[in-house]
Amino acid sequence: MRALPATFIIFIVLLSSFSVAVADSFNETITQPGLPHLSVSDYVNKILIKFKEWRFDSKGLIKTNTGIYVDDQFWNWVTGSIEASANLTDMALNWLNTFKQKVQNDEPVQWIIITWTKPNDHLKEALEAVGAKVLYVDEGINAIAIEARPSLVKNLVYSKAFDFPYRFYIREVWPDLYVENGPTSVENVNSAFIQGNITPEQVANANWNIKLIKADLAWSKKGITGKGVTIAVVDTGVDCNHVMLQGACIGWADFVNGRPAPYDDNGHGTHVAGIAAGRPVKANVDGQVVYVSGVAPEANILAVKVLGKDGGGTMTQILQGLDYIVEWHKKHPDEPLVVSMSLGSPFGSPRDPMVQKVEQLIKEEHIPVVIAAGNEFVVIDSPGIATGAITVAAVDRDMKVAEFSGKGPGLNIYDIKPDISAPGVDIVSARAGTPDQFIAMSGTSMATPHVSGVVALILQEHGTLTPETVRMILEKTAYPLDGINALPTWSGAGLVDAYAAVTAEVPKNSIWDELWRWLG
Repeated sequence: MRALPATFIIFIVLLSSFSVAVADSFNETITQPGLPHLSVSDYVNKILIKFKEWRFDSKGLIKTNTGIYVDDQFWNWVTGSIEASANLTDMALNWLNTFKQKVQNDEPVQWIIITWTKPNDHLKEALEAVGAKVLYVDEGINAIAIEARPSLVKNLVYSKAFDFPYRFYIREVWPDLYVENGPTSVENVNSAFIQGNITPEQVANANWNIKLIKADLAWSKKGITGKGVTIAVVDTGVDCNHVMLQGACIGWADFVNGRPAPYDDNGHGTHVAGIAAGRPVKANVDGQVVYVSGVAPEANILAVKVLGKDGGGTMTQILQGLDYIVEWHKKHPDEPLVVSMSLGSPFGSPRDPMVQKVEQLIKEEHIPVVIAAGNEFVVIDSPGIATGAITVAAVDRDMKVAEFSGKGPGLNIYDIKPDISAPGVDIVSARAGTPDQFIAMSGTSMATPHVSGVVALILQEHGTLTPETVRMILEKTAYPLDGINALPTWSGAGLVDAYAAVTAEVPKNSIWDELWRWLG
C-alpha cells in the first residue's frame, strides 16, 4: 500500500482542525458579559495552535483538564495552601504569608500568563472583561502579567464549566513570584578615600579578590580593562555619583518607582556595580591601604532597577527590566553587552517565566547572562537554573566554597549547576548614598559581578561571541579547586581566571559565531 503524500496528511489535519474550530464556534456560548466575539483570525490562530501543541515539550509541567499547563505546585498557589520551605529569608517568608492570606480572602494578586502566540488585543480585552487587570505584556516570551482574584484564575485553569472562549490562547499560568537579592551579610568597614582615578597600570596592589581571579594581570599584561563593553546590572539601582562609578553609567531604567535619574535606595546594586566595573580607588580600609576596583574598571554600566528599597520585587519587574535591555541592545547592536543578575526567587522552577526570559536573551538575542546561584545552600535559585545562564557560586579568599552558596545540580536535570565560582565573602565595594565610602558584603550576589566583569574583559579582547562560546572560555580556563570544593555541583568548573580567559586562543569567527550571526 502506497504511503499518503505529506501534503495530503497536512490537508487532512487542517481540515479536521478547522472542523473542530467551526464546531466549537456553534457550541461555545459566551456567558460572561462584555466578552469580545471570536474573529476569523482567532479561528485561524486556533488551528495554528493545534500544531504548536503537537510540538510542545511539556516536560516539567502538568496539563490541566482545560488544556492549560501549570507547575506541579500551582494548585497550592491558587488555593493558598503552599507551604514555606525551611531556607526562606524573612522577607520571602513575609511575602509568602501575605500572598497566602490574600488568596484565602480571594483578594486580587498578580499572575503571569504565557500564550501560544503573541498576545493580541482580543485576549487582553477578554481577560479584562472577566475581571482581570492587564499590567504588562512581554512579546519576547508571549507573556501577559495580570492582577486577578484567585477564584477567577482557578476557574480559568481548572473549570471547563467556566466559559472563556479565548482559553485556547493560554499555554501556561504562573503566580507572579517574589524575587530578592538577599546578601548573607553586610559589614561596615572603616574607610577613608585617599585618591581616585588610578589607572590599571598603577594598581600593583589590588585588593585580594581582584588578585585571586588575576584580573590585575589582564590589565597590566594585556591592557584589557573592559573598555567599550557594557555591563547591565539588574538590581536595586546604582548610585552613579559614587567615586567608583562616576562616568561609568551610560543608561538607566526604573521599573519600581519610575524615577528618571539613577539612584539606589537599598545599596545592593551599587555594591554589585562597583565589583563589576568600579573605577580604581586607593582607599584606607580598616587601617590598610588597598586599591578597591571593579574587575572591568573601564566598562560601562547600564543600570536597571527592578528591586525595591527592601531588596525585593516580582517576576514581572524582572521581565520588564530584561525587556528594556533587549530594546537597548537593538539600539546599540555594535556594543558588546553582558547582563549581571545578582538576584533570584526561592519559589521558581526551570520552566518559570523568568527562566524563559533569560533563555530568550541568550538564545535569541545572543547576550551572555551571568546569574547568582543563590544563598540557600542546598538549591539553585531561579533564574540561575536556566540552562544557558552562567551560574555563579561563591568562594572565600582561601578558595573554599562558601557555606551559604547554592549547591547544584539544581532543579534542571539537563544541566549541572553552578557553572563557575568567584570571590563572594567579605567583598569591599562602593557604598550607596555616600560620595566615597565603602562597605563589605557577602553572598553569591557578590561573586556574580566578578564573573560579569571577566566576561566584559573577554568581549573586549575577542569581540562579540555567542553566550555558549563565552561560557566555554570561562569553564576551560577556570582554576580547579581542591577536595570537596572541586565538586561540579559546588563550584562548577572552578574559580574564574580572568587572565587565562582573555589570553585563551579563541577563533575570532568560529563556525558557531557565524551560525548565530546568520540566524540572528
